[in-house]
Amino acid sequence: MRTSFTDAQDKRIVALALEYESQHKRVEWKEVARAMRSKHSVQAFENRLRALKRTYGRDLSRFPPSESAIRDIFSNVSAADVRQQAGKTDENAGEMLPAAISSVIQMIGAVHRDDVFLKIGAGLGNVAAQFAIQTIARRCLGIEKGPEVFLRGVHCLREHTPRLLLLHKVFLSQGDVLDTPLSSRLPFQRASIVFLNDFLFDELAKLAVQEQLYMMPRVHLIVSTSRFCPRHRDSCRRRFCSKWRLAKITYGRGSWKSPPIPIYMYTTVQ
Repeated sequence: MRTSFTDAQDKRIVALALEYESQHKRVEWKEVARAMRSKHSVQAFENRLRALKRTYGRDLSRFPPSESAIRDIFSNVSAADVRQQAGKTDENAGEMLPAAISSVIQMIGAVHRDDVFLKIGAGLGNVAAQFAIQTIARRCLGIEKGPEVFLRGVHCLREHTPRLLLLHKVFLSQGDVLDTPLSSRLPFQRASIVFLNDFLFDELAKLAVQEQLYMMPRVHLIVSTSRFCPRHRDSCRRRFCSKWRLAKITYGRGSWKSPPIPIYMYTTVQ
């Protein structure tokens, strides 16, 4: 498809149009043209979005440019910035690739306007940012243990928020799940969808998270890179298993692990 628009401009058009769509408003193309700061006409922007929809489908949240936007936001972060020190695997930021997060979003299915997303072990905040861009979730939260990684992520998000207004939905906090009662502390207690890339969490942290997930009042869906209770059976008496059941499994790639890894989705027991 030949076009005079660059990839960056395509991503910007999609992001701006998604702002209106997420609020059930008609796209104000004059405002879009003003925000784009380009020599293209107002009609050219509208026509370009129509062409993109013919290629990728009508659901803007599923557009590949959303994944590209995430790569751009965190493009200045090196592998060394998220790699753990020797003997401290729990401090690895364990970032997952945007395509893997898109698979998670697809696996989750319908995300509603009153949903609040929480990423435990937020790393740079890239997962929370991608959920903010690709879904209509009201707010996207993240809690990260490592202060350096946290600050680096906050810097990346602040730098791009003026151009990607959906990033205003992202709120990152620095803290340890071992001493942060997620089930009783705002804004975390309002979470309804929780994602934890806990592949490298130590056992104490995993147990603490499971206990909080059992007590969190609004959570109805959990996505994890580790399988809770691998030997689960119908007679299992663990508190976690009395509330949650394994519903789906998909696979995705992490930047710290080249082969695809399993991703598990848990829903509440009916």
